[in-house]
Amino acid sequence: MTEAPAPRRRGRPRDADLEDRVFDAVLEVYSETSWRGFTLDAVGRRARVGRAALYRRWSSKDDLLVQALEARSPLPVPIDTGALRSDLVELARQLLRGYRTTPGLVSLRVALDARANPELLARLIHTLNRSRVLAARTIVHRAVERGELPADTSATLLLEMVTGTVLSHALFALATPDQNVDDDYAELVVDATIRALRRPES
Repeated sequence: MTEAPAPRRRGRPRDADLEDRVFDAVLEVYSETSWRGFTLDAVGRRARVGRAALYRRWSSKDDLLVQALEARSPLPVPIDTGALRSDLVELARQLLRGYRTTPGLVSLRVALDARANPELLARLIHTLNRSRVLAARTIVHRAVERGELPADTSATLLLEMVTGTVLSHALFALATPDQNVDDDYAELVVDATIRALRRPES
């Protein structure tokens, strides 16, 4: 007795690379148009994805942009070298290289757009800042426990001193990016930050 053929599944087969194509399109469209021109339809056209498929996965352009940035933004990977200085140097290196990538530049553009559209982009700023703030706070807490920093050291101030300087360098330095130069610059920034945060001994 021959077996009956297996019933055919209804619907289209799942597009395994749809998410990657959509996230790539998100970065491309946003870098070209900023928030005002960023729409699900524009992303769909760029990614060659139908409108219905997009709206099944993402209910709004806010949701889509948040997920794309979470997946592609230059957020630091966990850092724990065992010492404050090397932790901060690694953080500065990661951010410096990340800001030069397309996702990094898009994340900066989002941050600027949020000044004019705070109610629309509040979630995005939270997304972009969350990992960086957590990384800096963890680094500071460990350093305080080891006695490398005063107990009342501000993780926010430390983060602003390191990331602000690194961001300015990534945006305005005219020299061609070079890993050795970047590493030296990261160490210079961190050494200056640590000297500023540590109280002079009496």
